Amino acid sequence: MNLDLMIKRGQFPWQPRPEATELDVWHEYEIPLTGTFHLSGRLVLFTQVLESSHGLSAWAYVCLETEESDEVSAITFASIDEMREFVEARFRGREAVLTLAKDDRIIDQWTRGKVNKDLASTVEDFLNGIIRSVNEVSDPEQRIRAKFAGLEAAGSELASA
Repeated sequence: MNLDLMIKRGQFPWQPRPEATELDVWHEYEIPLTGTFHLSGRLVLFTQVLESSHGLSAWAYVCLETEESDEVSAITFASIDEMREFVEARFRGREAVLTLAKDDRIIDQWTRGKVNKDLASTVEDFLNGIIRSVNEVSDPEQRIRAKFAGLEAAGSELASA
């Protein structure tokens, strides 16, 4: 599967393309947070990695191999922690698609990257790349607005921590 075509702006993160079918939700809280769907003949595992208090969330996707598809077809978990460990293990060492969503809709920020240590570290690298790219914007007013937005978000997140 061409990972570059896995997501589309404006779609729900749990259905990142209109062609995605057979959604199987493993964990939800108001919206699907972790599960699988089929796309282009492949089974894709998805999970929301993190969510901010500003309506932004980071999501990850990985294509499962045929033998893994058989393994997850009727899987159940004793706890959320067990599910998270299982999901992390499926991502570790593989190339994944990472994207951001705002108010449960995919936005233009996405990348492909190898998950070395864990999903949170991989998402942090993704976000650091986005933050660095702000310095490449030619219009200084746009750069300053983006930096202000980052400071405001960081301030409110750090204050609540």
